[in-house]
Amino acid sequence: MANTKQNSSFTKEFERLAAPLTKFVIKRVSGDSEAVEEVLSSTMVAAWRGWNTFRHKSSYFTWICRIALNKIADYYHDQVNRNSKIVVPLIDAFNNIDDKSLSPEETLALNELRRSVNDCLNLLPPEKRQLLQFRYWYDLSYSEIAKMLGLSERAVEGKLYRARHEFAEVWGGKNK
Repeated sequence: MANTKQNSSFTKEFERLAAPLTKFVIKRVSGDSEAVEEVLSSTMVAAWRGWNTFRHKSSYFTWICRIALNKIADYYHDQVNRNSKIVVPLIDAFNNIDDKSLSPEETLALNELRRSVNDCLNLLPPEKRQLLQFRYWYDLSYSEIAKMLGLSERAVEGKLYRARHEFAEVWGGKNK
């Protein structure tokens, strides 16, 4: 009986806050429908699991928004890990090549690749280009970048994810 009552009160509260919570999430993920869907789903699961631990020190909406913010950070952290397996090896690969061991044709091809990557980087907004340079050219850690820019490490991870994603889109469009 208590479980049914808990289920009912959670459902009523979540239905009441579903629209404002959705707007809250959409605004913070720039309308990315895949992110919205995943974040809302994981937020609902986490809120359900934590329903009995809610102590009314804030409004329920504030509490669930905090959960959503954590789920957004988790989502982008996961995306960074998933997508960095594509762009990062490309950038790292041509930065670590020993030019002396290459034939003249290979050197020409490598220089063309470097020019192409630089052209793509120049198409990015300055802040995204700067983040990619800090991370991959200067080999700075998330922590070092965060300190330099006055951001949290999570914010740097999210911004780097978006910068890599935009670079990959520009790269894909340029090489079609």
